[in-house]
Amino acid sequence: MKCILFVDCDREEVQTFSEAISSVLKEDCTIKVARSDYGQKNKLINIFRYIKYFMAPLLFFLSREKCDLLLGWQQFYALNMAFYCRLFKVKKSTKIVALNFTYKRKKGFLGSIYYKYMKYCVDNIYLDFMHVPSYNYVESCSEELGVDKSKFIVRGFGVPDLFDNWKQSKVDCSDYSLTIGRSNRDFDFLVSVWGTPCLEKHRLVIISDTYIPKKELPKNIILRNDITGDEQFPWIANADLVIIPINDGTICSGDTVLLNSMMLKRTTIVTTPSTLQEMYIKDGYNGVAIAKDIDLFAQQVCEFLSDDKRRNEIGENARKMYLENFSRYAMGRQIAEFLKKHLGY
Repeated sequence: MKCILFVDCDREEVQTFSEAISSVLKEDCTIKVARSDYGQKNKLINIFRYIKYFMAPLLFFLSREKCDLLLGWQQFYALNMAFYCRLFKVKKSTKIVALNFTYKRKKGFLGSIYYKYMKYCVDNIYLDFMHVPSYNYVESCSEELGVDKSKFIVRGFGVPDLFDNWKQSKVDCSDYSLTIGRSNRDFDFLVSVWGTPCLEKHRLVIISDTYIPKKELPKNIILRNDITGDEQFPWIANADLVIIPINDGTICSGDTVLLNSMMLKRTTIVTTPSTLQEMYIKDGYNGVAIAKDIDLFAQQVCEFLSDDKRRNEIGENARKMYLENFSRYAMGRQIAEFLKKHLGY
């Protein structure tokens, strides 16, 4: 059996995931790289990224390279392979799995086209499974796209263990809470939280290259739109708290930030409801889940900021649970075990 992991990132980022797949399936899992993990700030780069989503799998499809199992780490590499297979009505010879699948219906004419495209990709015999990190998300996706629930693999996400790389790192800031991300974040909610009296002397750092505040930020909030890639890790490693405010709780997002925070022994607060709370957080043990009530949220943030012992305990537990369940190797092992059971490998 030939297995290919089709990725849009550096090989090193998925090396342990590939090793786990190989270990469980007893076959080599070859990593095929087609970089498209560019930033989203520049519109021209965005257009190039979308073109790459279609061109990379098309070139692979036209190469007729034999492959028994194709795992698309970049979901659109798997989806578009299924798209081309269906379009050209080829004989099914490859099992295709879209990893880290996400879909959010968009408005207007373009949203209608996007829906039809996604429906064409996922509701066909060529795409065998879609991996998602939330049982609740299966419900919404299945209903939205008209796909049977049996087509979903529900397993948590996983990130590489970079603790030793960043545990001694420093930043030019101290005594701060951190929030970071692009999609599906409710940063305006946190701005309101930080406007309460109990947090006026505490600093919040927002790292996002897409967030545009609705009003001028107070002096205790710092917005950084110039931090990307590995530059985020020192900021996570030195934060008193990492906070992930989710906008739509039914959409899977924020997993990478949460797991990087757990990996680096940080206490992470997530808003509820959210898929993060559902899949990763044992409230008060390895993280904290708080409802989006401004006064309640502010009060609990203040309590954690004044309790070093409690934050350290939760951080240690977070690191332990990360190693057991949410490393990239653990993610690969769990997905491979599912495939071995359901595809007969």
